Amino acid sequence: MNEKVRGMIVAGVVLAALGGTLGVLHLTGMDKTAGDDSSDASSVKATTSSEDLSVKLIDVDVKDIRQIDVTNEFGGFTYTGESESGKDSCGITELEGMTLDSNKMQDIGEDTANLKAYKPVEEDAEDLSKYGLSEPAAEFHITFADSSERTFEIGDKAHQNRYRYVTEKNTGDVYMVQESTIQHFLGRKEDLIDTGLFPSQDSDENGEFGKLTVKRADLDYDMVFEQDKGDNERSNENMPSAQVMTEPIFSYLNGSTSSDVIFAMYGLTAMEAELIHPTEEDLKTYGLDEPRTVVTYVGNGSDWTLNIGGEYHDENAEGAEQSAASAYFCTIAGIDGKDAVWKLDATALPWVTLMPGDIITSLMTYNNIWEVASLKLTGEDNTEFTVEHSEDDVTAAFADGKELDLDNFKSFYQYVLTCPTSEIWFEDPKSEPYLTIEINRTDGGGDKIEICKDTDRRDIVKLNGRTSYKIKNSWVKRLLENVEAVKTGEPVQENY
Repeated sequence: MNEKVRGMIVAGVVLAALGGTLGVLHLTGMDKTAGDDSSDASSVKATTSSEDLSVKLIDVDVKDIRQIDVTNEFGGFTYTGESESGKDSCGITELEGMTLDSNKMQDIGEDTANLKAYKPVEEDAEDLSKYGLSEPAAEFHITFADSSERTFEIGDKAHQNRYRYVTEKNTGDVYMVQESTIQHFLGRKEDLIDTGLFPSQDSDENGEFGKLTVKRADLDYDMVFEQDKGDNERSNENMPSAQVMTEPIFSYLNGSTSSDVIFAMYGLTAMEAELIHPTEEDLKTYGLDEPRTVVTYVGNGSDWTLNIGGEYHDENAEGAEQSAASAYFCTIAGIDGKDAVWKLDATALPWVTLMPGDIITSLMTYNNIWEVASLKLTGEDNTEFTVEHSEDDVTAAFADGKELDLDNFKSFYQYVLTCPTSEIWFEDPKSEPYLTIEINRTDGGGDKIEICKDTDRRDIVKLNGRTSYKIKNSWVKRLLENVEAVKTGEPVQENY
Protein backbone atom coordinates (compact mmCIF):
# COMPACT_ATOMS: atom_id res chain seq x y z
CA MET A 1 0.00 0.00 0.00
CA ASN A 2 1.22 3.47 -0.78
CA GLU A 3 2.84 4.98 2.32
CA LYS A 4 1.02 8.28 1.82
CA VAL A 5 -2.36 6.51 1.71
CA ARG A 6 -1.40 4.37 4.77
CA GLY A 7 -0.64 7.58 6.70
CA MET A 8 -3.98 9.13 5.83
CA ILE A 9 -5.83 6.00 7.04
CA VAL A 10 -3.95 5.98 10.36
CA ALA A 11 -4.61 9.68 10.88
CA GLY A 12 -8.31 9.15 10.23
CA VAL A 13 -8.47 6.34 12.80
CA VAL A 14 -6.74 8.51 15.43
CA LEU A 15 -9.10 11.43 14.79
CA ALA A 16 -12.10 9.16 15.03
CA ALA A 17 -10.86 7.80 18.35
CA LEU A 18 -10.26 11.30 19.69
CA GLY A 19 -13.71 12.38 18.55
CA GLY A 20 -15.27 9.49 20.42
CA THR A 21 -13.39 10.38 23.58
CA LEU A 22 -14.49 14.02 23.36
CA GLY A 23 -18.06 12.87 22.79
CA VAL A 24 -17.95 10.81 25.98
CA LEU A 25 -16.59 13.77 27.94
CA HIS A 26 -19.35 16.04 26.69
CA LEU A 27 -21.99 13.39 27.28
CA THR A 28 -21.19 13.13 30.97
CA GLY A 29 -20.84 16.91 31.30
CA MET A 30 -18.32 16.39 34.09
CA ASP A 31 -15.26 17.89 32.33
CA LYS A 32 -13.40 20.57 34.25
CA THR A 33 -14.48 23.36 31.85
CA ALA A 34 -18.20 22.58 32.01
CA GLY A 35 -18.88 25.88 33.72
CA ASP A 36 -17.68 27.74 30.62
CA ASP A 37 -20.42 28.81 28.21
CA SER A 38 -18.40 27.88 25.10
CA SER A 39 -17.92 24.37 26.46
CA ASP A 40 -21.68 24.01 27.03
CA ALA A 41 -22.30 25.19 23.50
CA SER A 42 -19.91 22.51 22.22
CA SER A 43 -21.77 19.97 24.31
CA VAL A 44 -25.02 20.88 22.61
CA LYS A 45 -23.41 20.33 19.20
CA ALA A 46 -21.91 17.01 20.25
CA THR A 47 -25.14 15.54 21.66
CA THR A 48 -28.48 14.86 20.11
CA SER A 49 -31.69 16.52 21.25
CA SER A 50 -33.01 13.18 22.49
CA GLU A 51 -30.24 12.65 25.04
CA ASP A 52 -31.30 12.96 28.68
CA LEU A 53 -28.46 14.14 30.93
CA SER A 54 -30.67 14.63 34.00
CA VAL A 55 -29.64 13.32 37.39
CA LYS A 56 -31.99 12.47 40.27
CA LEU A 57 -30.51 14.15 43.35
CA ILE A 58 -33.34 13.08 45.69
CA ASP A 59 -35.92 10.40 44.98
CA VAL A 60 -38.20 9.68 47.94
CA ASP A 61 -41.89 9.78 48.80
CA VAL A 62 -43.02 13.27 49.84
CA LYS A 63 -44.07 11.86 53.22
CA ASP A 64 -40.42 10.96 53.82
CA ILE A 65 -39.57 14.68 54.03
CA ARG A 66 -39.73 15.45 57.75
CA GLN A 67 -38.25 18.96 57.77
CA ILE A 68 -36.46 21.46 55.55
CA ASP A 69 -34.43 24.26 57.16
CA VAL A 70 -33.93 27.12 54.71
CA THR A 71 -31.41 29.95 55.00
CA ASN A 72 -31.29 32.84 52.53
CA GLU A 73 -30.85 36.62 52.30
CA PHE A 74 -34.30 37.17 53.87
CA GLY A 75 -33.51 35.00 56.89
CA GLY A 76 -35.18 31.78 55.85
CA PHE A 77 -37.80 29.48 57.32
CA THR A 78 -38.49 25.94 58.49
CA TYR A 79 -40.79 23.70 56.47
CA THR A 80 -42.35 20.82 58.37
CA GLY A 81 -43.69 17.92 56.32
CA GLU A 82 -46.21 15.20 56.97
CA SER A 83 -44.93 12.85 59.66
CA GLU A 84 -45.43 9.15 60.24
CA SER A 85 -47.65 10.00 63.21
CA GLY A 86 -50.49 10.85 60.85
CA LYS A 87 -50.11 14.59 60.30
CA ASP A 88 -52.03 15.36 57.12
CA SER A 89 -50.63 18.77 56.23
CA CYS A 90 -47.32 20.57 56.04
CA GLY A 91 -46.48 23.94 57.56
CA ILE A 92 -43.99 26.74 58.12
CA THR A 93 -42.87 27.13 61.73
CA GLU A 94 -42.34 30.90 61.48
CA LEU A 95 -45.79 31.45 59.92
CA GLU A 96 -47.86 29.88 62.66
CA GLY A 97 -51.38 31.27 62.71
CA MET A 98 -51.32 32.35 59.07
CA THR A 99 -53.20 30.68 56.23
CA LEU A 100 -50.58 29.27 53.85
CA ASP A 101 -50.73 28.92 50.07
CA SER A 102 -51.54 25.23 49.72
CA ASN A 103 -50.18 25.04 46.17
CA LYS A 104 -46.80 26.48 47.16
CA MET A 105 -46.58 24.18 50.16
CA GLN A 106 -47.32 21.20 47.96
CA ASP A 107 -44.67 22.32 45.47
CA ILE A 108 -42.00 22.56 48.17
CA GLY A 109 -42.65 19.02 49.38
CA GLU A 110 -42.97 17.34 45.99
CA ASP A 111 -40.17 19.24 44.24
CA THR A 112 -37.77 18.46 47.08
CA ALA A 113 -38.76 14.80 47.31
CA ASN A 114 -38.12 14.48 43.57
CA LEU A 115 -35.24 16.92 43.18
CA LYS A 116 -33.71 16.52 39.74
CA ALA A 117 -30.78 18.20 38.02
CA TYR A 118 -31.11 19.12 34.36
CA LYS A 119 -27.51 17.99 33.92
CA PRO A 120 -24.17 17.76 35.75
CA VAL A 121 -21.84 20.69 35.26
CA GLU A 122 -18.58 19.86 37.04
CA GLU A 123 -17.39 17.06 39.27
CA ASP A 124 -15.34 17.84 42.38
CA ALA A 125 -15.06 21.51 41.42
CA GLU A 126 -12.11 23.30 42.95
CA ASP A 127 -13.47 26.81 42.35
CA LEU A 128 -17.11 27.11 43.44
CA SER A 129 -17.06 30.91 43.22
CA LYS A 130 -17.59 30.87 39.46
CA TYR A 131 -20.96 29.28 40.13
CA GLY A 132 -21.88 31.63 42.99
CA LEU A 133 -21.50 28.74 45.41
CA SER A 134 -18.66 30.04 47.54
CA GLU A 135 -21.27 32.39 49.06
CA PRO A 136 -24.56 30.66 48.21
CA ALA A 137 -27.79 32.58 47.62
CA ALA A 138 -29.61 29.98 49.73
CA GLU A 139 -29.10 26.72 51.58
CA PHE A 140 -31.69 24.05 52.36
CA HIS A 141 -31.04 21.31 54.88
CA ILE A 142 -33.34 18.30 54.61
CA THR A 143 -34.15 15.89 57.43
CA PHE A 144 -35.78 12.68 56.26
CA ALA A 145 -38.20 10.40 58.10
CA ASP A 146 -35.34 7.92 58.79
CA SER A 147 -33.39 10.79 60.46
CA SER A 148 -30.82 10.96 57.65
CA GLU A 149 -29.86 14.46 56.51
CA ARG A 150 -28.62 16.18 53.36
CA THR A 151 -27.76 19.80 52.63
CA PHE A 152 -27.83 21.60 49.28
CA GLU A 153 -26.63 25.06 48.30
CA ILE A 154 -28.03 27.31 45.56
CA GLY A 155 -25.71 29.57 43.55
CA ASP A 156 -26.02 31.93 40.59
CA LYS A 157 -28.35 31.71 37.63
CA ALA A 158 -26.84 29.55 34.91
CA HIS A 159 -26.20 30.90 31.42
CA GLN A 160 -29.53 29.30 30.57
CA ASN A 161 -31.71 31.54 32.74
CA ARG A 162 -34.26 28.92 33.69
CA TYR A 163 -31.62 27.13 35.74
CA ARG A 164 -29.53 27.66 38.86
CA TYR A 165 -26.23 26.12 39.88
CA VAL A 166 -26.71 23.77 42.82
CA THR A 167 -24.28 21.65 44.81
CA GLU A 168 -24.67 19.17 47.62
CA LYS A 169 -22.67 20.73 50.43
CA ASN A 170 -19.07 19.53 50.82
CA THR A 171 -19.13 17.36 47.69
CA GLY A 172 -17.88 19.85 45.08
CA ASP A 173 -20.21 18.37 42.46
CA VAL A 174 -22.10 21.11 40.61
CA TYR A 175 -25.38 20.69 38.75
CA MET A 176 -27.87 22.81 36.81
CA VAL A 177 -31.33 22.64 38.44
CA GLN A 178 -34.49 24.18 37.07
CA GLU A 179 -35.08 27.31 39.16
CA SER A 180 -38.85 26.83 39.40
CA THR A 181 -38.28 23.70 41.51
CA ILE A 182 -36.20 25.55 44.13
CA GLN A 183 -37.53 29.11 43.84
CA HIS A 184 -39.30 29.09 47.23
CA PHE A 185 -35.96 28.52 48.97
CA LEU A 186 -34.72 31.83 47.53
CA GLY A 187 -37.64 34.03 48.63
CA ARG A 188 -39.28 35.45 51.74
CA LYS A 189 -41.25 33.23 54.05
CA GLU A 190 -44.13 35.70 53.73
CA ASP A 191 -44.40 34.77 50.06
CA LEU A 192 -45.73 31.37 51.14
CA ILE A 193 -48.85 32.92 52.70
CA ASP A 194 -52.21 32.69 50.94
CA THR A 195 -52.90 36.21 49.62
CA GLY A 196 -56.65 35.70 49.19
CA LEU A 197 -58.26 37.97 51.80
CA PHE A 198 -62.02 37.56 51.44
CA PRO A 199 -64.16 34.67 50.21
CA SER A 200 -65.49 34.93 46.69
CA GLN A 201 -69.07 36.05 46.15
CA ASP A 202 -70.43 32.57 45.46
CA SER A 203 -69.59 31.59 49.05
CA ASP A 204 -72.62 33.63 50.20
CA GLU A 205 -75.17 30.86 50.72
CA ASN A 206 -78.21 33.13 50.78
CA GLY A 207 -77.09 35.18 47.80
CA GLU A 208 -78.35 38.41 49.40
CA PHE A 209 -76.13 41.41 49.98
CA GLY A 210 -75.69 42.53 53.58
CA LYS A 211 -74.51 45.97 54.70
CA LEU A 212 -71.34 47.68 53.47
CA THR A 213 -70.08 50.77 55.32
CA VAL A 214 -67.29 53.05 54.09
CA LYS A 215 -65.68 55.46 56.55
CA ARG A 216 -63.25 58.02 55.14
CA ALA A 217 -60.97 60.10 57.37
CA ASP A 218 -61.39 63.09 55.02
CA LEU A 219 -65.21 63.04 55.10
CA ASP A 220 -67.56 63.90 57.96
CA TYR A 221 -70.13 61.28 56.93
CA ASP A 222 -70.21 57.56 56.23
CA MET A 223 -71.40 55.88 53.04
CA VAL A 224 -73.66 52.89 53.66
CA PHE A 225 -74.92 50.42 51.06
CA GLU A 226 -77.62 47.79 51.57
CA GLN A 227 -79.87 45.47 49.63
CA ASP A 228 -82.86 47.37 48.24
CA LYS A 229 -85.91 45.78 49.80
CA GLY A 230 -88.37 48.55 48.98
CA ASP A 231 -91.30 49.34 51.22
CA ASN A 232 -93.52 47.27 48.91
CA GLU A 233 -91.05 44.38 48.46
CA ARG A 234 -91.10 45.02 44.73
CA SER A 235 -88.84 43.08 42.38
CA ASN A 236 -85.41 44.54 41.60
CA GLU A 237 -85.32 43.30 38.03
CA ASN A 238 -85.88 46.77 36.57
CA MET A 239 -83.81 48.65 39.12
CA PRO A 240 -80.47 50.25 38.22
CA SER A 241 -78.87 48.12 40.97
CA ALA A 242 -80.16 45.62 43.50
CA GLN A 243 -78.37 47.66 46.18
CA VAL A 244 -79.03 51.23 47.33
CA MET A 245 -77.18 53.91 49.27
CA THR A 246 -78.80 54.53 52.65
CA GLU A 247 -76.22 56.98 54.05
CA PRO A 248 -75.45 59.88 53.84
CA ILE A 249 -78.63 60.04 51.74
CA PHE A 250 -80.96 57.49 50.26
CA SER A 251 -80.22 56.99 46.59
CA TYR A 252 -80.45 54.34 43.91
CA LEU A 253 -77.12 53.22 42.46
CA ASN A 254 -75.83 53.15 38.93
CA GLY A 255 -75.48 49.46 38.14
CA SER A 256 -72.25 49.81 36.14
CA THR A 257 -70.33 52.34 38.25
CA SER A 258 -71.38 50.93 41.64
CA SER A 259 -70.55 47.27 40.97
CA ASP A 260 -66.87 47.55 41.94
CA VAL A 261 -67.72 49.48 45.10
CA ILE A 262 -70.33 46.96 46.21
CA PHE A 263 -68.56 43.75 45.29
CA ALA A 264 -64.82 44.59 45.26
CA MET A 265 -64.34 42.99 48.68
CA TYR A 266 -65.51 39.61 47.43
CA GLY A 267 -62.46 37.61 46.31
CA LEU A 268 -60.12 40.51 47.18
CA THR A 269 -56.50 39.39 46.83
CA ALA A 270 -53.34 41.10 48.11
CA MET A 271 -50.16 41.60 46.12
CA GLU A 272 -48.21 40.22 49.07
CA ALA A 273 -48.02 39.97 52.84
CA GLU A 274 -45.71 42.74 53.99
CA LEU A 275 -45.44 41.84 57.69
CA ILE A 276 -47.13 39.18 59.83
CA HIS A 277 -48.55 39.70 63.32
CA PRO A 278 -47.95 43.48 63.35
CA THR A 279 -47.52 45.33 66.64
CA GLU A 280 -49.07 48.71 67.43
CA GLU A 281 -45.79 50.32 66.45
CA ASP A 282 -45.85 48.44 63.15
CA LEU A 283 -49.36 49.67 62.45
CA LYS A 284 -48.23 53.23 63.03
CA THR A 285 -45.32 52.74 60.63
CA TYR A 286 -47.70 51.66 57.88
CA GLY A 287 -50.29 54.37 58.55
CA LEU A 288 -52.74 51.87 60.00
CA ASP A 289 -53.05 53.28 63.51
CA GLU A 290 -55.42 55.86 62.02
CA PRO A 291 -56.57 54.38 58.68
CA ARG A 292 -57.50 56.68 55.85
CA THR A 293 -60.41 54.40 54.93
CA VAL A 294 -62.26 51.67 56.84
CA VAL A 295 -64.59 49.33 54.97
CA THR A 296 -66.86 46.96 56.91
CA TYR A 297 -69.25 44.32 55.67
CA VAL A 298 -71.86 42.63 57.84
CA GLY A 299 -74.33 40.05 56.62
CA ASN A 300 -75.19 36.36 56.42
CA GLY A 301 -72.90 35.42 59.28
CA SER A 302 -69.99 37.55 58.07
CA ASP A 303 -68.43 40.50 59.85
CA TRP A 304 -65.32 41.74 58.01
CA THR A 305 -63.29 44.92 58.30
CA LEU A 306 -60.69 46.20 55.86
CA ASN A 307 -58.42 48.99 57.15
CA ILE A 308 -56.59 50.98 54.45
CA GLY A 309 -53.53 52.92 55.56
CA GLY A 310 -50.34 54.32 54.05
CA GLU A 311 -49.49 54.60 50.38
CA TYR A 312 -46.89 52.65 48.42
CA HIS A 313 -45.29 54.33 45.39
CA ASP A 314 -43.50 52.61 42.53
CA GLU A 315 -40.22 54.08 41.31
CA ASN A 316 -39.52 55.30 37.79
CA ALA A 317 -36.44 54.41 35.73
CA GLU A 318 -34.42 57.11 37.53
CA GLY A 319 -35.27 55.70 40.96
CA ALA A 320 -37.68 58.50 41.92
CA GLU A 321 -41.07 57.71 43.41
CA GLN A 322 -44.07 58.05 41.15
CA SER A 323 -46.53 60.70 42.36
CA ALA A 324 -49.62 58.46 42.31
CA ALA A 325 -49.92 55.63 44.81
CA SER A 326 -49.68 52.22 43.15
CA ALA A 327 -50.70 50.32 46.31
CA TYR A 328 -51.85 50.74 49.91
CA PHE A 329 -50.97 48.94 53.12
CA CYS A 330 -53.97 47.28 54.72
CA THR A 331 -55.08 45.00 57.55
CA ILE A 332 -58.03 42.62 57.77
CA ALA A 333 -60.20 41.81 60.77
CA GLY A 334 -62.86 39.14 61.10
CA ILE A 335 -61.16 36.39 59.06
CA ASP A 336 -58.82 33.83 60.62
CA GLY A 337 -55.27 33.42 59.33
CA LYS A 338 -54.97 36.98 57.95
CA ASP A 339 -53.16 38.80 60.78
CA ALA A 340 -50.70 40.75 58.65
CA VAL A 341 -49.98 44.05 56.97
CA TRP A 342 -50.93 43.46 53.33
CA LYS A 343 -49.95 45.36 50.22
CA LEU A 344 -52.95 45.81 47.91
CA ASP A 345 -53.07 47.22 44.42
CA ALA A 346 -54.62 50.71 44.45
CA THR A 347 -56.97 49.77 41.62
CA ALA A 348 -58.52 47.08 43.83
CA LEU A 349 -59.57 49.66 46.47
CA PRO A 350 -62.26 51.94 44.99
CA TRP A 351 -63.35 53.09 48.45
CA VAL A 352 -60.22 55.24 48.98
CA THR A 353 -61.42 57.95 46.59
CA LEU A 354 -65.15 57.15 46.51
CA MET A 355 -67.65 59.99 46.57
CA PRO A 356 -71.45 59.46 46.60
CA GLY A 357 -71.90 61.30 43.33
CA ASP A 358 -69.64 58.78 41.58
CA ILE A 359 -72.14 55.93 41.78
CA ILE A 360 -75.66 57.23 42.34
CA THR A 361 -78.17 57.34 39.48
CA SER A 362 -79.91 60.38 38.07
CA LEU A 363 -83.19 59.01 39.44
CA MET A 364 -84.27 60.65 42.67
CA THR A 365 -87.21 58.28 42.96
CA TYR A 366 -88.10 55.04 41.25
CA ASN A 367 -91.81 54.25 41.09
CA ASN A 368 -92.98 52.46 37.96
CA ILE A 369 -95.86 54.29 36.34
CA TRP A 370 -98.04 51.17 36.34
CA GLU A 371 -97.76 51.18 40.16
CA VAL A 372 -98.71 54.87 40.55
CA ALA A 373 -102.19 55.68 41.84
CA SER A 374 -101.79 59.47 42.01
CA LEU A 375 -99.33 62.30 41.60
CA LYS A 376 -100.07 65.36 43.70
CA LEU A 377 -98.35 68.75 43.46
CA THR A 378 -98.92 71.26 46.28
CA GLY A 379 -97.77 74.87 46.01
CA GLU A 380 -99.12 78.14 44.71
CA ASP A 381 -101.30 76.10 42.35
CA ASN A 382 -102.38 72.65 43.48
CA THR A 383 -102.87 69.84 40.99
CA GLU A 384 -103.65 66.17 41.50
CA PHE A 385 -103.16 63.61 38.75
CA THR A 386 -104.84 60.22 39.11
CA VAL A 387 -104.04 57.08 37.16
CA GLU A 388 -106.05 54.04 36.13
CA HIS A 389 -104.47 50.67 35.35
CA SER A 390 -104.99 47.34 33.74
CA GLU A 391 -103.04 44.40 35.13
CA ASP A 392 -99.65 45.61 33.90
CA ASP A 393 -100.15 48.95 32.15
CA VAL A 394 -101.66 52.41 32.49
CA THR A 395 -105.02 52.83 30.74
CA ALA A 396 -105.98 56.42 31.62
CA ALA A 397 -104.79 59.53 33.46
CA PHE A 398 -106.79 62.46 34.83
CA ALA A 399 -106.02 65.96 36.18
CA ASP A 400 -108.60 67.31 38.59
CA GLY A 401 -111.12 64.86 37.11
CA LYS A 402 -110.39 65.68 33.45
CA GLU A 403 -109.00 62.88 31.24
CA LEU A 404 -105.61 63.63 29.70
CA ASP A 405 -103.72 62.52 26.64
CA LEU A 406 -102.12 59.39 28.01
CA ASP A 407 -98.84 59.57 26.09
CA ASN A 408 -98.41 63.20 27.08
CA PHE A 409 -98.99 62.31 30.73
CA LYS A 410 -96.39 59.53 30.51
CA SER A 411 -93.89 62.07 29.16
CA PHE A 412 -94.72 64.37 32.04
CA TYR A 413 -94.25 61.61 34.60
CA GLN A 414 -90.91 60.75 32.98
CA TYR A 415 -89.85 64.38 33.48
CA VAL A 416 -90.74 64.14 37.19
CA LEU A 417 -88.59 61.03 37.59
CA THR A 418 -85.57 62.77 36.05
CA CYS A 419 -85.37 65.36 38.81
CA PRO A 420 -81.57 65.96 38.81
CA THR A 421 -79.35 64.43 41.51
CA SER A 422 -75.92 65.70 40.50
CA GLU A 423 -75.28 67.55 43.78
CA ILE A 424 -75.96 65.93 47.13
CA TRP A 425 -76.64 68.22 50.10
CA PHE A 426 -76.99 67.58 53.85
CA GLU A 427 -77.57 70.99 55.41
CA ASP A 428 -81.23 71.63 56.14
CA PRO A 429 -82.87 74.53 54.24
CA LYS A 430 -83.69 77.76 56.04
CA SER A 431 -87.09 78.08 54.40
CA GLU A 432 -90.22 75.96 54.20
CA PRO A 433 -91.00 74.03 51.00
CA TYR A 434 -92.64 76.11 48.27
CA LEU A 435 -93.49 73.02 46.21
CA THR A 436 -94.25 69.46 47.27
CA ILE A 437 -94.53 66.46 44.93
CA GLU A 438 -96.19 63.34 46.30
CA ILE A 439 -96.06 60.05 44.38
CA ASN A 440 -98.56 57.57 45.77
CA ARG A 441 -98.53 53.93 44.69
CA THR A 442 -101.41 51.49 44.54
CA ASP A 443 -99.83 49.42 47.32
CA GLY A 444 -99.77 52.39 49.72
CA GLY A 445 -96.08 53.21 49.26
CA GLY A 446 -94.49 56.15 47.48
CA ASP A 447 -92.16 59.11 47.78
CA LYS A 448 -92.42 62.73 48.86
CA ILE A 449 -90.24 65.44 47.31
CA GLU A 450 -90.15 68.83 49.06
CA ILE A 451 -88.47 71.73 47.25
CA CYS A 452 -87.16 74.73 49.23
CA LYS A 453 -85.59 78.01 48.11
CA ASP A 454 -81.83 78.36 48.52
CA THR A 455 -80.29 80.81 46.01
CA ASP A 456 -81.40 82.50 42.81
CA ARG A 457 -80.28 79.46 40.82
CA ARG A 458 -80.45 76.57 43.26
CA ASP A 459 -83.13 74.89 45.34
CA ILE A 460 -82.75 72.36 48.16
CA VAL A 461 -84.64 69.08 48.00
CA LYS A 462 -85.83 66.98 50.91
CA LEU A 463 -86.61 63.41 49.91
CA ASN A 464 -89.04 61.71 52.27
CA GLY A 465 -88.25 64.27 54.95
CA ARG A 466 -84.47 64.03 54.59
CA THR A 467 -82.35 66.83 53.10
CA SER A 468 -80.60 65.17 50.16
CA TYR A 469 -79.91 67.31 47.08
CA LYS A 470 -79.46 70.69 45.51
CA ILE A 471 -81.08 71.14 42.10
CA LYS A 472 -81.34 73.87 39.50
CA ASN A 473 -84.53 75.86 40.03
CA SER A 474 -84.82 76.02 36.24
CA TRP A 475 -85.92 72.38 36.46
CA VAL A 476 -88.72 73.38 38.84
CA LYS A 477 -89.78 76.24 36.57
CA ARG A 478 -90.03 73.86 33.62
CA LEU A 479 -91.92 71.34 35.78
CA LEU A 480 -94.62 73.89 36.57
CA GLU A 481 -94.87 74.84 32.90
CA ASN A 482 -95.25 71.17 32.01
CA VAL A 483 -98.08 70.79 34.54
CA GLU A 484 -100.07 73.36 32.58
CA ALA A 485 -99.00 71.85 29.26
CA VAL A 486 -100.22 68.36 30.10
CA LYS A 487 -103.54 69.75 31.35
CA THR A 488 -104.10 71.70 28.13
CA GLY A 489 -102.79 69.03 25.78
CA GLU A 490 -99.59 70.89 24.85
CA PRO A 491 -96.34 68.90 24.37
CA VAL A 492 -94.18 68.34 27.46
CA GLN A 493 -90.73 69.98 27.28
CA GLU A 494 -87.74 67.98 28.55
CA ASN A 495 -85.07 70.69 28.52
CA TYR A 496 -84.69 73.20 31.32
